[in-house]
Amino acid sequence: MARAKIHWSADAMDFKARPIRPLLPTVVGACTGPIAGIQQLNMDVDEPDKTQDAPLAGIAKWNKRLLELDGESMSLYQHVANSCSRYGDPIADVYALVARPNNAILVVADGCNWGPRPRQAARCAVHGCISDLNSKLFESPPNTIVDIFHLMFSSLNGAQRLIVQNQGTTTTLCMAVVCEMAKSNGGWGLCVVSVGDSPCFVWQKKTGLVIEATSKTHEGHDRDMRDSGGCLGANVGTDPDLSNLLCCFTCLSSGDIVFLTSDGVSDNFDPVTLLQVSDPLQKDEVEKGTVVLERVSAKKRQELLLENISGLLQKADSGSDAGLNAFLLKEAVISHIIDLTEDKRRYMEAQDKEIEREGLSASEKRKLIKEMQRNAKMYPGKLDHATVAAYQVGHLAVKNET
Repeated sequence: MARAKIHWSADAMDFKARPIRPLLPTVVGACTGPIAGIQQLNMDVDEPDKTQDAPLAGIAKWNKRLLELDGESMSLYQHVANSCSRYGDPIADVYALVARPNNAILVVADGCNWGPRPRQAARCAVHGCISDLNSKLFESPPNTIVDIFHLMFSSLNGAQRLIVQNQGTTTTLCMAVVCEMAKSNGGWGLCVVSVGDSPCFVWQKKTGLVIEATSKTHEGHDRDMRDSGGCLGANVGTDPDLSNLLCCFTCLSSGDIVFLTSDGVSDNFDPVTLLQVSDPLQKDEVEKGTVVLERVSAKKRQELLLENISGLLQKADSGSDAGLNAFLLKEAVISHIIDLTEDKRRYMEAQDKEIEREGLSASEKRKLIKEMQRNAKMYPGKLDHATVAAYQVGHLAVKNET
């Protein structure tokens, strides 16, 4: 079967004004993370702000996870020697998900670099976007996907203001709205707006294949994992970098799963990170054992990445009697990247303990650090903060709460 066609542009007016069905407003599920997620905007506090009784970002309860709606953020970094903390703490990824009977909002942000201020930027970006969308999508209901895109672009302004007001630095952002299309044979639509390198994928139930809705951000050139390509927040003064701002649309079918990730997830399916092929940006040849890894085109690299994700999810789908859902997708992805990076993480932890051994001079420590950095490249996988946020497309029933 053919993959779904994806429409891309940096301007919402370039899209055909496809009509949608009215968005039903009752919240069926909602969740955010890690830990507090958007429920805390004090940059030095991890836990949710329990002093607020009013609905947050338009949602009264942020702990309503579903089989069709779930997310998780975690750290793949090694533990600091003789400590329970990890390098890179606190986790600078943030996500928030809201599902209603015939629509959903998904938002993921990945704070650039380490520390409280990148996390603050990510928290503010997600909070600002989802608060704005939860309000405007139902106060001024959209009639077409172009209307949805306008509201999504407007929410970027609120996110940017909140980041600057709360002393955040910079962050990527990917947000998606799933809606029911107004056509005789039904169907669903996916509207995505992204800045940076946090991708949006779709697992297609009919084909078992994965597509990347945001692939236009790196199409035709090799990705540099050290450069997000764009960001919200205080990039130049108080201005964002919207160099790779993108909106995209594709049609969906019931049972498909939309999932947003940070690059800590997507890069761990990249064939370069997995040592399947050589990084085209690296001048020296890369060897795996006695084999020199092949250099491939940017297009082939992307194809291999999608094949790697598809293979994992096909296995998870066939291993479940009821088939794949958002919860199982999240579990499969998180379990896979933990296992993939385990050897590298254990090696780094062992080396850290050696570096911290008493009696070593500064020069001896520097030598060990260089050796560790060189040898770590021989292990597959990438240590990073990692987030996956997933929603399974379809009608959701409203359940009476007791």
